[in-house]
Amino acid sequence: MRCGAVCLVVLGVLVALAPPAQAGWVWRDGKWLYVDDSLPPAPPEVKPVPPTPPAKPAAPEKPTPPAPEKPPAKPAPPKPVAKPPAPPKPVVRPPAPREEGTTFEPQVTRRWWQRAVDPHPDRTLFEAGSRAYAKAGYRSAAGTFKKLIKKYPESEHRPEAMWLRGEALLGLKDYYKAFEQYEELLTQYAGSPHYREALVRQIEIAEVYFGPTRRSVLGVPLLSGDTEAVEILRKVYEHQPAGDLADDVVLRIADYYWAKQEWASAEDYYDKYCREYPNGPASRAAELKRARCALERCHGPRYDTTCLQLARDRLEQFRVKFPDLAAKENVPEMLTEIRAIQAESLYRVANWYHRTGQPVAAAHYLERLQADYGDTPWSAKAADLLARMRGTEGSKRP
Repeated sequence: MRCGAVCLVVLGVLVALAPPAQAGWVWRDGKWLYVDDSLPPAPPEVKPVPPTPPAKPAAPEKPTPPAPEKPPAKPAPPKPVAKPPAPPKPVVRPPAPREEGTTFEPQVTRRWWQRAVDPHPDRTLFEAGSRAYAKAGYRSAAGTFKKLIKKYPESEHRPEAMWLRGEALLGLKDYYKAFEQYEELLTQYAGSPHYREALVRQIEIAEVYFGPTRRSVLGVPLLSGDTEAVEILRKVYEHQPAGDLADDVVLRIADYYWAKQEWASAEDYYDKYCREYPNGPASRAAELKRARCALERCHGPRYDTTCLQLARDRLEQFRVKFPDLAAKENVPEMLTEIRAIQAESLYRVANWYHRTGQPVAAAHYLERLQADYGDTPWSAKAADLLARMRGTEGSKRP
């Protein structure tokens, strides 16, 4: 009921206000005013401004008498200009030395979600790897140094990291990877203070492979490491052919081939030692073994006696240079053996020509055998064959 009564009152008010609004009545300045829309708007009421009274003329000013002139004052001596004090020089304090083994600490306080930027990440890696290596953590040290070597090729710590990584791999008994790391150090940093030590390490690795250690295939030791050992020693020689380690390397390779009875390769390396290191401590033994390699390489009678003649010439030179050592090593007996082999080779050539129906060639080789090797048992056999050949020829004549 109350809501209905309120609505009726509001409706009545609106109905009462509608006619004045339609007739041009407006509420203005707290009262109802009638405004005829058909007439132009009246101009705003302008209030008249009262005229301003004229200002009174100002009284003339009295003249001021001139002031008496004062005598000129004596000029004061100029005061010395004081120099401005020099600004104080800034005190530059050197950075505190960083203790070895300390980790990087940022100088600026950062939020917990912001990562501190290390200005020297290569040094941080090097220090971490060095700490791991000092504690015999060879695997961790090798991995850390490998990351530094690969990621920072211009770092000043890179050559030292290469050396320590090779040492760590050697501690893990991963010999071939250690050799490769030393080889990288020797190739890229020839002026490294560890240059000679790296060469010595490579020689030690080669000796390990010459021993019972076998080459790994997929992590399993299966194959002999002799081939790798020889290749490692050749690399050492190539790095420093005139160094103090080169002669031992060449002699070691020659002795390896000698032990394997690979006479041609052994002869080549003994000959290399004799030519390049004539004053070496093993020059006498190398010359003797070089001659014996030539003898063993062409052991037995051959139609081509070139290698036998080479062995004979080398043994003759050795007997002239070192007579006492030659007598001790039975060089005269070896020369006698070579002469006998050469005589036998000529006899076999002559006999082959005799059997193939070429008596002239057979006689040539038999006569040469008698002239050059008359002190050998094969000289008598050559004479007997010649006599039989001549007897056969005499029986064929009419």
